[in-house]
Amino acid sequence: MVENEKIPNKLVLSNDGYEINIITGVPYKIFNEGKYIDDSGGSHGSRPCLSPDNYPPDHTFYSRQLWFIKETSSPRGYKMIVNGNYIDSWGGGRDAKLHLSSFENTPENPNYSRQIWSFYSKTDPKEFQIKNLSNDRFLGTSSRGEVSYVYFQNRSKNTTYIPALIWKFIPAFDYKLNAVVENFEYKLSSNIKRQQMEKTIHEDILNNLSSSSKLITTFNLQEGLTNTFKFSFNESLDFISETKLITVIPFKDIEKEFNFKYSFEANKQSKTMEKELYTVTKTVEVSPKSCVKVTDYCDFMVNVEIPFEATAEITAICDRYKKNGTIVKNAEADADAVKLFLKENNFRGKIIKSERTSILAKVNGTFRGSYVLKTYRKLEDIVLTVPKVPENTVCREHLDTE
Repeated sequence: MVENEKIPNKLVLSNDGYEINIITGVPYKIFNEGKYIDDSGGSHGSRPCLSPDNYPPDHTFYSRQLWFIKETSSPRGYKMIVNGNYIDSWGGGRDAKLHLSSFENTPENPNYSRQIWSFYSKTDPKEFQIKNLSNDRFLGTSSRGEVSYVYFQNRSKNTTYIPALIWKFIPAFDYKLNAVVENFEYKLSSNIKRQQMEKTIHEDILNNLSSSSKLITTFNLQEGLTNTFKFSFNESLDFISETKLITVIPFKDIEKEFNFKYSFEANKQSKTMEKELYTVTKTVEVSPKSCVKVTDYCDFMVNVEIPFEATAEITAICDRYKKNGTIVKNAEADADAVKLFLKENNFRGKIIKSERTSILAKVNGTFRGSYVLKTYRKLEDIVLTVPKVPENTVCREHLDTE
């Protein structure tokens, strides 16, 4: 075993094979009727107690209440660990107290089953009965006056509603979800092109009527045009901390990346505006005794609205345990952890695949925008009815770009 490796995040399976709402390799507090299982600062052979105190992260005793679950080779069997010590039945039966062992029993060890635990869940996916493989008994609190320790109770499985046998795992970690949304498929309709308009950027009139020589003029034009892009999603992504969108803008054939440092509420638009500087450098020749009008245009999409389907790759960071029992803060979580976090946030997108550390899901929404598609120039001969102007003079007129 490589001590520096992180313990995998796997959804815990109940005794009957169903995924329940806890994962391996992250810290939990184990709670029953107002009390938390606490290792009492003990080590090998000591007995965990039940404490009414819920110690905060800055408290000296905080780590005494942090437990994590580890998968084993035993089908649907798990180990529970606190500060490097394993919960152990210690060979006890009914009314025996729970113990801690500083040694991890391997499958070859005759006492291996003393550290193997299974979870039973019937009513609430966040509340469980915990049963030991060795003595086939459930963990419970004492009903005989001594309530400071954890005891072994009945073998019966029909004890779901006995409060003393019901344990809740309370997450003792924060997490943050991020998403990269790409592979946009836009649903184009026949009338979308009608929202395209031609917009005049700039005009020049080159008057060479009074000259018998060719007029050669070079233009250096810079014009700032504003593009507006809006995105909304049908599914709520309000639990996502940061969202990156990577998409080819419709009809523009240019891939853009948008970074949003906030979440998306369902059907609520997020807008980004950018001012794009267009530079035109061109030489125009005007024949003798002629006048040319030079016009720079752009094709502009106006208030286009296009539904889309895209793929979101969702990742998470959270506190994770290493195999040596230390906690790694803000570590990348495995896919099962991401899946659980999405479930807890009522994610409505369609999950299509699990990668090692991410979940891929289909999301739907709407793109809206007003933006430049392309710029171009037109030259046309004109007849001036105004008085002559001095030779080789350029008359320039800037038109409103709005």
